[in-house]
Amino acid sequence: MLTISSDANLVKWAFDTWRSALLEEGIRDGYLWRLPEQRIVFRNQPDAKSDKLDLRTALGTDPTGACWAVQINEAEKPGDPNKLSSIALDENDRPFLLRQGRLVPRVAGNEHILEAEFRALTGLTPEAVKNGDTPGKSREWYIVTPLDVSADEIRIATGRFVDICAKARERGATGNGALPDTTPIAGMGNDETGGTYTVGARDAQDAKQIRKQQGEVWFRLAVMLREAGIAMDKPRHARGYEVDAVIAGPTDSILLEIKSGATAADVYAGMGQLQLYPKLLPQLSRHQLILLLPSLPQQALVKAVEESGVRLCTYEFLDERGELTITFSGQFKEICGI
Repeated sequence: MLTISSDANLVKWAFDTWRSALLEEGIRDGYLWRLPEQRIVFRNQPDAKSDKLDLRTALGTDPTGACWAVQINEAEKPGDPNKLSSIALDENDRPFLLRQGRLVPRVAGNEHILEAEFRALTGLTPEAVKNGDTPGKSREWYIVTPLDVSADEIRIATGRFVDICAKARERGATGNGALPDTTPIAGMGNDETGGTYTVGARDAQDAKQIRKQQGEVWFRLAVMLREAGIAMDKPRHARGYEVDAVIAGPTDSILLEIKSGATAADVYAGMGQLQLYPKLLPQLSRHQLILLLPSLPQQALVKAVEESGVRLCTYEFLDERGELTITFSGQFKEICGI
């Protein structure tokens, strides 16, 4: 059981903690911030020019920020269940950021996604919440993220919730049909793990930079495809396995895996993912498989990959004093329909 808090100091600390976690790794891009690892964007709402986050924050997966998935807003009166976001504590006083299971339409006059439809579109189960209802109205609340965890964990959990809200909007839209429905979303649980191991600080930092590079490539690809009118999806399995991209190609849909290197290890990992994902997500079984690398690996690997039915494509990633330049090969753009 969670209890919504009306303690002004606690609520302010909780929202500030959440906003700080986003801004800690957020990369300012025009009027947006990007989180490359989580592949989401956010901004202060409604003042997009603001260089800080205030009471209202819009978040989404559209890299241009044209279509927002969800807003998470701090109520002026802490604990007000009429507002769609709140801070709650569990029996052990652990703080959580909550969001109601309803989505306001992007265009005035369109229908809201209300509780029953939100539940059906996301596959999520609402939490038992005390003080979460209003007179004559039962409200349904969902956990966005716990707040007594690391900033990285807050960003990961927030990214998952934003992703699920974006998928709910796509599923609820009519006349889309550019891509097949590829996202079974019957929960967000992670695989169980056992035992312990130690990762050195250098390796951890390197891994983080790799995730950022992949995220930056994904963002640039998403923008390029959107400008060309080509649909791109980011399916996520219920157990947390995440495909880099599914693209509505001119002939066949494309299942894409992005790597930040072209070593044998990168190729092995990418090939394994491309072979496993269609088993985890059967809707992907007929997709064209593409492994996107910053350069081609040694010739023996190129031949082996191509003989396995996977196409190798390349991109160029330049980072000069923080200025990124990412370009995709003509072959890859042609396969995508550009």
